[in-house]
Amino acid sequence: MKTRLIAPMVLVLALAACAPAPSPSGAGAASSSPTPTASPAPAPAPTVDVPIVATTPQAARAAVPPVRVRIAQIEVDMQVIPVGVEPGGFMELPVDPATAGWYEFGPDPWSADGNTVISAHIDAPQYPIGPFARLRDLTQGNEVVVAAADGTEARYSVASVTYYPKQELPVEEIFARSGTRALVLITCGGAFDSSTGRYADNVVVVAQPLA
Repeated sequence: MKTRLIAPMVLVLALAACAPAPSPSGAGAASSSPTPTASPAPAPAPTVDVPIVATTPQAARAAVPPVRVRIAQIEVDMQVIPVGVEPGGFMELPVDPATAGWYEFGPDPWSADGNTVISAHIDAPQYPIGPFARLRDLTQGNEVVVAAADGTEARYSVASVTYYPKQELPVEEIFARSGTRALVLITCGGAFDSSTGRYADNVVVVAQPLA
């Protein structure tokens, strides 16, 4: 299973006057008459004092990688490792379906904003069916627990289980880094095409944080 990753990017263009402005010519050209000298402007009146803010930037919060995901209702208890992006632009995934990957360039479960994305293969050659094959059996309200290496846990309640044809996967929504806070679990599903070795759909579980 491959999840196509097209994370949105914000490009900031700084426009500056890199070349001199063209001189006027022809009609409307500047005359050679001397320009009168303007009178000096009066000194500005005193202004109200403003507080001085320290310029030392605050240190960025270090990400807390999840190391385990547990879902008691479907008997899932899996190792989670950080993953990135493959050269083809897909989210990288562990080869073994018994291990899930956390998208390390996105939020972690303890981030204040954005979606935490964890994904795993449903199966793979020379491996048994993976635990995420049971994601389709989840129902609204089932609890998902994600743990960090120090034992800290983040708990979620399943809000939805959706099958998306791979070409219609809402990538920007799933990998959102702001405007939402959720756990997103992804695997493959639907019909299997033996000619390509791929499944037709992605199964996407969205779970909301529990207070």
